[in-house]
Amino acid sequence: MPRFNSARMLGEYVDKCYLRAAQQGRRYAENQFEVARSIAAWKSRVRQAWPGVTIRRLDTPKKRISFGDSLRIELALRLNGLNAEDMVVELLMSRVGTQDDDRTLSHRFAVQGADAGGEHHFALELAPEFCGKLDMRIRAYPWHESLTHPLELGLMIWA
Repeated sequence: MPRFNSARMLGEYVDKCYLRAAQQGRRYAENQFEVARSIAAWKSRVRQAWPGVTIRRLDTPKKRISFGDSLRIELALRLNGLNAEDMVVELLMSRVGTQDDDRTLSHRFAVQGADAGGEHHFALELAPEFCGKLDMRIRAYPWHESLTHPLELGLMIWA
């Protein structure tokens, strides 16, 4: 049991949690808390806009593709005053029946621009790395480079 002891556990907590939290605290405190004020204002703006954020598919989903082929997935997001840069849109892909997060791959959509109706378009050219029956889920969530964790706002929509 040398791998499972309190010294290893404490070392992991220090490396994975405490050191990162201390670094983030110093980052937020720089320049008289300029980053902290900026991220707080951004979070407030996102929370106010979030109830009006919607997502929809523009393409027709394909039921089947051959291994090695690619497909283009297109989405439109109504961002209710947010910018496209405030969002991450990604596809999560795994083999059907697997629950292992290590086997789930993430692919980010690229911003394609906005249309006259105010929707922002995102697209992904996908050539699946797996063959067989795949589970593909599309989600969008707010993102800012100064967040401590990418999902810390707890806001997400699924297509």
